[in-house]
Amino acid sequence: MSWLDKLGNAPDHPMTNVDAAKQLLAELPEDDPLEALKEISDWMNSFGGTPGFKPGNRLGVSMLLDDTAAPIYAEVKRGYTAASHLQDLEGMKLWRAMHEFAIARIELFAVCLRELTQSAKKNETANEQTAIVCVRFLRSVIEQLKLELMRYMDVQKEVWENLCRGYQLAEEAGLAETMVIAYPGHVIHSSPQRELLCALVLFESAPGALSSSQIEMSSRIAARLSSFFDLAREYSAETPYLIDLAHPAMPKWIAAKPEVGESMRFFGASRAVSRLEEIIHQNERGQVEEEYRFESEFTPEGKLTMLKHLLVYWSKEHVHRNQDRHAIQTEIEVVRSLKTISKLVKHFDIGEATNLSEEDAAQLKERSGFGLVGEEIKYTSETWPVLDISTEGVGGIVPRTTGDWVKIGALCGLKGKNANQWWVGMIRRLKTDMQGKVHVGIRVLTKQPLSVWLRVLGKGAERVSNWQTSSGSFAFDYLPVILIPDEHNSYVHATMLMECGSFVVGTLFEVMLGEKSRTIKLVAIIAEGDDYEQVSFEWQ
Repeated sequence: MSWLDKLGNAPDHPMTNVDAAKQLLAELPEDDPLEALKEISDWMNSFGGTPGFKPGNRLGVSMLLDDTAAPIYAEVKRGYTAASHLQDLEGMKLWRAMHEFAIARIELFAVCLRELTQSAKKNETANEQTAIVCVRFLRSVIEQLKLELMRYMDVQKEVWENLCRGYQLAEEAGLAETMVIAYPGHVIHSSPQRELLCALVLFESAPGALSSSQIEMSSRIAARLSSFFDLAREYSAETPYLIDLAHPAMPKWIAAKPEVGESMRFFGASRAVSRLEEIIHQNERGQVEEEYRFESEFTPEGKLTMLKHLLVYWSKEHVHRNQDRHAIQTEIEVVRSLKTISKLVKHFDIGEATNLSEEDAAQLKERSGFGLVGEEIKYTSETWPVLDISTEGVGGIVPRTTGDWVKIGALCGLKGKNANQWWVGMIRRLKTDMQGKVHVGIRVLTKQPLSVWLRVLGKGAERVSNWQTSSGSFAFDYLPVILIPDEHNSYVHATMLMECGSFVVGTLFEVMLGEKSRTIKLVAIIAEGDDYEQVSFEWQ
């Protein structure tokens, strides 16, 4: 009878302990990470929703579920961030599976936290366990935050509620600054306070102007530099952002010292600016410390672009949009890719180049695709509605039937309804509204682009990937680019757009402009996209 009583009190769930859970998780599909992630989400929901587990068993199985999911979730997320997915069904399927997993993990660790705090004994081991669970809980909330930022949607209020609730619990238990290793194999310590700061600083780093992969990278950078972030109970120039733990909502920038309440917390990242500058300098010199390489899937140029972006938004000065935008209802014609844009913008007539042989001039004309004067250039374009314009920008909507290529940083050519001149722009901001419409902000790089050819003269030519796929001596001599004049429409301080992989610092080129041809030297990468690099150069 005693044995039957014990059996009757056992939780009604197949994952009765860690060993049973291991056997069930061994049956996850190995060749389908998306399906495996969905199954783990289901296990988390059912296990977290089943009462009656002892805290030790609850915590052990929860940790096992989380650890098992980690590499599977990472693989699914890599598939999502590797391509533009705002408008396609496959991308939405991946995103929903990740989002559902993030919420299931939050709810599971919320149960663990509640049961731990109710039954924990006052000893060091119990406190460390609670701190680890709190860090995992907050990190799960950060994943939900990142996923919603990657869809450019309004962050759900539950994100702010869970961040505040998790951190308050840590404060009340005296564990807010307790440093722990959250996951097996990790080498970097964290604390509930640092996790909270990572989420808040990420949100204030203009994620609406970042691609999915850049949001992921900025999150990793914030995690590595979180020791340089500040959280205080008093307002100061170093902590100009506010979050109220008693009234959870998105953080906001404060212009002047407010009347302080007990639940108010002020934060900032300005102390990390000097460290960012050091890392940028190390990246430029190729001497980056192992701790600050931020994984290998990001290119060195991409990391530099991201670091410089964070440098702007982590400083004490609040960044404002200072251009007036004017409402307008019209349409623009949009094309994608550097190659297509190069054919459509104004280009220097190769036939006018006095320092080219007839053979080279003929080959250049054939490669460029410009064709004969007056010959129609074939291309595919999309028509987008425009909602507003500013001096250097255009705001519109990406129609549902188009724009599967759209992502932050993508290069585009744009032309007004009755205009003849193509402009060159870059997608700078995205926003998904409540109806699922994707709003786009395009930064106009130039209204007077000029397509020209460069002839290589020295240093680094052998590394230009554009030439490696061609044949003959001609292929190692010339490179197509688009010149971007400066704000005064002058080429004195111009930049240029080159094919991806073309930049090698210090390379010398001759700009093919006929009798006015001049030599330039490549200096630095300003920005990069999937098919282009925007670089600065010096006239020699």
